[in-house]
Amino acid sequence: MKKIKISSLQAFLTVLFVVCLLISNIIAGKVIQLPFDITMTSAVIVFPITYILSDVFSEVYGYKWSRLTCYLAFTMNLFMVIIFTLSIKIPTAVWWSNQGAFEIVLGNTPRILLASLSGFVIGDFINDNVFKKLKEKHPNNQKGFGFRAILSSLTGQAIDSAIFLPIAFFGQMPLQALFIMAVTQITLKVLYEIIILPVTTLVVKKVANYESV
Repeated sequence: MKKIKISSLQAFLTVLFVVCLLISNIIAGKVIQLPFDITMTSAVIVFPITYILSDVFSEVYGYKWSRLTCYLAFTMNLFMVIIFTLSIKIPTAVWWSNQGAFEIVLGNTPRILLASLSGFVIGDFINDNVFKKLKEKHPNNQKGFGFRAILSSLTGQAIDSAIFLPIAFFGQMPLQALFIMAVTQITLKVLYEIIILPVTTLVVKKVANYESV
């Protein structure tokens, strides 16, 4: 196996990326109520961070590293679900009365995993390739980063939500509510990234400067 040398910052951002995806898959089973009768999965709180980090990886560390982090996150999520499943199946202590709640929270994870990772892997692949194509115009600087980040995230989020929501919630809510949730989720995630784009741009510049030293 070829050894890859990475900086401590690169390692930290990669771990953060994986942790965010793990958290999003654990909490995605809860549907939250927002103002104006908007419903969303609670994963919306943290999941856009993974797309921001994906843009940082693509911009600073390159397409190959961004794909590698995606596959690493996929593997760790699969491992997490295997552990959750085993912990549910192992006989419960006779005095412990929380098995039902434990299964409700973690027992739905396989379906959420299938939905989330199917959407994530395909959505992130589209996101990375759109970003890579746009990056070819400015390979040696951050010019046009904001446009690349927003457009790639918009396409990636659209594919992600179009795959995730039907698999995760089909049969559990009305189709109209599912459609509204999909449109709302895509809109809010992209708006979220637009709002914090100055922060993302600053992070990209700081990371690029750090890695160039």
